Amino acid sequence: MKHCLKMLLISSFLQPFISHATAVTDCFNTAWEHPDNGGLGLNRGQAIELCQGAKDTTEILTCFVFSYKHPDNGGLGLNRGQAIDLCKRTPNAEESVTCLAKAWAHQDDGGLGLHLGGAIDLCKQPLN
Repeated sequence: MKHCLKMLLISSFLQPFISHATAVTDCFNTAWEHPDNGGLGLNRGQAIELCQGAKDTTEILTCFVFSYKHPDNGGLGLNRGQAIDLCKRTPNAEESVTCLAKAWAHQDDGGLGLHLGGAIDLCKQPLN
């Protein structure tokens, strides 16, 4: 009985951390999984960088897929590293990619005219 009570107290204390770990590990599993199995096919290091600290798996993966997708297919056409840099830790995929599109667009088209690296730096989520 004493052991059960101790486990209950420990598990209730750790629940927020377990939920966070689940988001991170779910993100990693999808990012690392082969595309034939529904994943993104990133290598282990890329999957770790994309998913480290993830709070919302869906937003991060959606941001990555849209950012990495070729412009002819409705994406931004970033390379993997750029898409990872933009999307890691994002709480909102739509805001991140909309920000990048505006920051990267030419000033004559209503954008800020930043070079791609500057646009990514402006729009990515800061370390907390």
